Amino acid sequence: MKPPPFLLAAALLLWGWQTGLLAFALLMAVVLEAARWIEWRVDFGIKDFNRVVDLVSLLGAVGGLYCILTREATNQVMAMFQATNFTAQSKAVNSISQTTFIYFQWFPMILFPVVAALAYSTSEQVPRSCFFMLARRKAARLGVPQPVTPGINLFYPYLAVVLFSASLANQRNEWFYFAVCGVVAAALWATRPGRFSTVVWLVALILVVKAGFYGHRGLNQLQVIVENKVAFWVSNWARRSGERKEAATAIGEVGKLKLSGKIVLRVQPEIGPVPSLLRDSTYSRFDSPKWSNFRQNSGPVTPSEDGNTWQLLNKRATNVVRLMTFATRGQAVLSTPPGTAVLRDLLAGEMSTNSHGVIRVQGAADFLHFRAVHGPGESVQSPSQPDQFFVAPDGREFGLWADGDLQIPFAELEAVSRIAKELKLDRLPEAEKVRAIEHFFATGFKYGSFLPSSLDQMPQGMTPLGFFLTKNRVGHCEYYATATALLLRRADIPARYAYGWSVQEPEKNSNGFVVRERHAHAWCVYWSKEAQSWIDLDTTPADWARTEEQNASFWEPLSDQWSRAWFAFSQWRWYGGAGEWQNYLLLALVGLIALLAWRVLSRQRRQRKADEAVAEEWLSRPGLDSEFYRVEGRLDELGLGRWPGETLADWLARIEPLAKLPVASLRELLALHYRLRFDPQGLKPAERDALRDGVGDWLARARPA
Repeated sequence: MKPPPFLLAAALLLWGWQTGLLAFALLMAVVLEAARWIEWRVDFGIKDFNRVVDLVSLLGAVGGLYCILTREATNQVMAMFQATNFTAQSKAVNSISQTTFIYFQWFPMILFPVVAALAYSTSEQVPRSCFFMLARRKAARLGVPQPVTPGINLFYPYLAVVLFSASLANQRNEWFYFAVCGVVAAALWATRPGRFSTVVWLVALILVVKAGFYGHRGLNQLQVIVENKVAFWVSNWARRSGERKEAATAIGEVGKLKLSGKIVLRVQPEIGPVPSLLRDSTYSRFDSPKWSNFRQNSGPVTPSEDGNTWQLLNKRATNVVRLMTFATRGQAVLSTPPGTAVLRDLLAGEMSTNSHGVIRVQGAADFLHFRAVHGPGESVQSPSQPDQFFVAPDGREFGLWADGDLQIPFAELEAVSRIAKELKLDRLPEAEKVRAIEHFFATGFKYGSFLPSSLDQMPQGMTPLGFFLTKNRVGHCEYYATATALLLRRADIPARYAYGWSVQEPEKNSNGFVVRERHAHAWCVYWSKEAQSWIDLDTTPADWARTEEQNASFWEPLSDQWSRAWFAFSQWRWYGGAGEWQNYLLLALVGLIALLAWRVLSRQRRQRKADEAVAEEWLSRPGLDSEFYRVEGRLDELGLGRWPGETLADWLARIEPLAKLPVASLRELLALHYRLRFDPQGLKPAERDALRDGVGDWLARARPA
């Protein structure tokens, strides 16, 4: 049974109003309602319905895959189980719920092809076996036709799906409730039982609508009360449990080199030059062989209204670089150019920074593709300044750096002081001190790893860093960065150890650069009193990149192609744009529906041509246009029809005693008919005229009174 006119259209418009898909809803409503006035119908066979149902299944799978890829469903499920606090877990649950709701909101569009096919079909039901693959396979395995009955009339189930999908996008206003009640009331009115009066039916409907209205408002109020109570209990528990913060970061053992050629970053300059260094963090405390920090002093960063722009610093910056990298389970420490002021187009739930330049994001996409606006001067790192001042007896003031920006471990003090004395750092101004240290490492030092043979030559009681400064003078970036920082501190210049990436390898067929694991780099930053900012100082010999590249794998070009493809897929997956995705899906849907319609119509056209060909072949046989068949038809109308398998001669012999009509004269006409049908020579024109005239005369005499 079909719903009343315009009922499905009203439900679809309500769904489109709530979901923001009003244009799609209007088009679908016109297509379904037009079937009431358009007489054109398609004779859908069971195989045609199978194809339509398969199309609907494909659309459902594509819609689910789209939600998983673009709504971070997989990441949020993992985050729900791995969250360390209630807030993160609650956000993950909410994100999963929203993804599920969005998927079910699309169901009217997903199911539309099969409902539209039924609306324009000569059948009123879709065979139930079409919806079950096992039933199809069982019929095919047994060699029997697929069951056509029982069938399902989809119009009312589709109406329920439309209302359900509209309720998932409910904008929580009273008009929606009464609109749904109106649609449901119209559906119930069309199927109301006749034994109840209209007045009783209307009164019962009004009571149910009022009870539902006040009932759902009461449930909403109860939900608010419960949520407030739970939030109060959780906040009390969180205050008691406290927060755990990362206190130290180990850099790795001395002498360890980076050999992997895996691409971890892609860098594309847009405005200004490409940055040579991307900074992850800085460290101020050195306890050989590890750098760490005394404290973090983290603080949140608030995004702009669009949610994708993050203002880190209020300063003028003109250089723009685009960065592409991956996050791990929605979390990442961003590698950005020094002096980054703004991050744009960054999809993340939360962001925080600390006094040592760490920019951490949480709730981020698996693939990060954002722009960093940067420039010289102020950076995310806090300025280096004493936390406490002491006054000596002679009146001089001394500062105490709690972060350790001037601290030198006792074990390294002798070697560092020896070099500082050689360079006469105490007598030089700040800028000259920096140039002297930079020149010191530029002459007489080489890049390389500490091999076991060289370590065996290290004198007893000398540290690896002291051996590097005074004897061997061969090491990798960790040694240069550490030694430079300690020498600057010995010259009373606050310095820190910086860790990040070196940008040096241009990407083929592109204006960008690739950053590999072996491009992980360490250098030094020092606080310039003149510039009032942190300045990068990289004293590692420039040929270190070529040395690392010599260890590249033979298969690196092949892995680069895979990495490039994976980056491109990730960029399309996360940043292809919702509008583009919808356009692609819409084009795919239109294409699939057009292909299905073409197949159904072409099948019917082929069937019609086949029937016409059979008819032409039948008529092309000699004698099939014999007038004697008219005699057979008249006798059949009189109840004297031929039995199955009975020849014409036997038939005439059997009915002759029963018939009140002249049958004996038909024997001559039958002989002419046999010759017309089976004699290769056929009938002469005069004989054919005799057959035609004889049949006409007999039919005139056999006309009922």
